Amino acid sequence: MNEALVGGLDAGGWYADPSIYDIISTPGTAQEVDMLADLSRRFGLPARPGATWLEPACGTGRYLRVIAGRGIEAVGFDLSPEMGAYARESLRRRGLAGKSRVFTAGMTNFSAAVAPGSIDFAFITDNTLRHLGSDADMLSHLAAVARALKPGGVYAVGISLSVYGDEAPDEDTFTATRGACRVTQVYNYLPPGTGGLPPRSERVISHLMIERPRGVEHRDSVYDLRCYDSRQWSRLLARSDFAKLASVDRLGCLVAGRRMLYQTDVLVPRDAGR
Repeated sequence: MNEALVGGLDAGGWYADPSIYDIISTPGTAQEVDMLADLSRRFGLPARPGATWLEPACGTGRYLRVIAGRGIEAVGFDLSPEMGAYARESLRRRGLAGKSRVFTAGMTNFSAAVAPGSIDFAFITDNTLRHLGSDADMLSHLAAVARALKPGGVYAVGISLSVYGDEAPDEDTFTATRGACRVTQVYNYLPPGTGGLPPRSERVISHLMIERPRGVEHRDSVYDLRCYDSRQWSRLLARSDFAKLASVDRLGCLVAGRRMLYQTDVLVPRDAGR
């Protein structure tokens, strides 16, 4: 995850507490992995036991747990040592330490820990890539992932593209329970240019309500995501080591020119000969 979340605007908020992050983030993970496995089968290398998948910015390892549980080697990294420690322990408790590896790194400086040509499939979801604050960082990250992929491997990137001038403030609410702890998260999204925001920044405001038998706790955090419209994203990919094979919705259905609030782009290294 990005530096702002780890040590800046989110300090003491959502990303600073792995246990709370895991509670609110985990529901639906198995279904998301089903979709990713289908993309791997359709566009890249089969999601077979013995394959190796890579997740940049893996957080608490919610995807890694499902992947490793299916016999796929799960490799992940995160900038937060606390998140990485939580991920490793959650995998160990499930007997999956031998099918996984988690280390501490940022999205632009992980290459030394991942051998070139060692990854069958890489993925990043939920706009996490937009925590990279510049095109230069984005291109550096994409180049590092391309080096890590085997011939025939692909990178599945979940991203929301902006439509400048046609976006209004929005809100999402999520609730999840684990044991005696109930967590409700309310997101507010402020589009670029709102309230003096820069033209390429979306502001995300998170409010957490954590209900436990001992009482209720509230936590707030704020962070910004870099914005791309469809033209800016296409231009960036044209400068990168990747070409786009397809875009799909959350169910894995081809977008085929439809305007989507969120899409997963299937990217392949340019030297793959497709």
